[in-house]
Amino acid sequence: MIELAMKLKKYLIGQPSIVIKEDELMEDIIEIVDAHNDVNYGYIEVSEDKELTTVNIDFDELMENSDIEQEELKELEIDEILHITDSFVKDFGREVVQLSKLIEIGEGEYLVIYEVMDKKLKLPLPNSGAVIEINQYGTVTSATLFQEYYQLTYPKVEVTEDEARGVLCKETLVALGIEENDEQGEFELVYQPIRDYMGVTVDGKVQRASVLFKDTELEQFTVPPVEVTTTLPKLLGATDQYVLREEDGNLFWYVAEDLDDEGDDAKAVIEVLHFDDEGASYESNVGWDTESKEELAFAKLKENALQFLEIIAGDIHDKYKLEDQVVFSEDMEEFEADEDDFFDEDEYDDEGEHEEEYEEEPTTMFTFIPYFKEYKLEAYTILIEVGVHTGIIRSCLYSILDIDSIREINTTPTITLAEADAIYKKDLQMKLARFEKTDEDDDEVTIYSLNYFIDFSGESGAIEKINATTGEITYIQSDIIRG
Repeated sequence: MIELAMKLKKYLIGQPSIVIKEDELMEDIIEIVDAHNDVNYGYIEVSEDKELTTVNIDFDELMENSDIEQEELKELEIDEILHITDSFVKDFGREVVQLSKLIEIGEGEYLVIYEVMDKKLKLPLPNSGAVIEINQYGTVTSATLFQEYYQLTYPKVEVTEDEARGVLCKETLVALGIEENDEQGEFELVYQPIRDYMGVTVDGKVQRASVLFKDTELEQFTVPPVEVTTTLPKLLGATDQYVLREEDGNLFWYVAEDLDDEGDDAKAVIEVLHFDDEGASYESNVGWDTESKEELAFAKLKENALQFLEIIAGDIHDKYKLEDQVVFSEDMEEFEADEDDFFDEDEYDDEGEHEEEYEEEPTTMFTFIPYFKEYKLEAYTILIEVGVHTGIIRSCLYSILDIDSIREINTTPTITLAEADAIYKKDLQMKLARFEKTDEDDDEVTIYSLNYFIDFSGESGAIEKINATTGEITYIQSDIIRG
């Protein structure tokens, strides 16, 4: 670990003396601490072979404990940043890699991706090198290094790129949908790419994500009219023992004793944060009896989720559908089940007792998807977590849906489906690439096979949507600086 610390300090602002401190009780957590004052600068993870796999650095903590002032820091050029990340992957990577992409992810923050190359076919291997976050001052703030072993397969390539394109283009690749125009703030009828289409196999078969990853699209159920019989504070777990304070339109509930003892430093146990006209965030950390083994009936949890959404959104039977749920086993791992087993309340109630105590209450997630006619508005999906022992709404991020604005949309397209499909396919190309396959016998070895994937190599890039009324094309915006 001493050698690891010596290498790592080069990539920290001010190059402080650091020690890698392992916790005997928690092997997965390895701290990076200052050798002089024991200040924590972040943590690392290593593989069984003691190779670095993950780094996370707290840049603010570094600055606070250094003699360097923010004004003294030099902002580096892109080539200087790449020089540092090149050095980083040479120090900690297991193989020779090459730069794949440099993406600006924020002001003065960059994501740099490196990949191993298949030397025979000259194709990059996804998730094979390193993903590094680095700031404009040259400090690596986080990194993931892929140190797993892998195997390359070379299936017979039976179709060319043009033939693969012809196979895929026999399918209809776009579908009608409703989407909000971020620039205009209005909803519009658009044709969107069907994301399920991934590409074509090297033997000429269309490849769909739902088949490749064995995804099952869950059914959505109509929400009945909801009669509200409770209040928002009660659903969030607020009782008389809590003190409510309102600040700038946000709601905070505190334990009365905490306010007496800690004053302004007291931490709220329930928070409702409003985001102007966009929505709100709800979070409840009300304590619960960890000794309790009793779980509420599924119907009760569902009813609490419905009443909560009705209170904050109103008329939810006209706006949302409730997505079917997957039953989980006692150890919270998903098991195979027929569709008839979904939403089986008896199955849910018989899951068994929790043998461990939880600081955070186990929850059940309810997913509400808004619809207008047959159009799914997935961007406004609401996830509500309900505590299985208390029925308390533990968390929800709510986005306000202006259903009246959506009702004003003319849902009869001017551009036909065939015309939009032709526009989407005009610049579509197929590109031979490596992709990861799951090895069911050995999950420690990554297997890379070959496929033709959708590629838009033109100057405009990939199409995000096509306006169904005007035919205007919107392209996916890219923050890639190099790639």
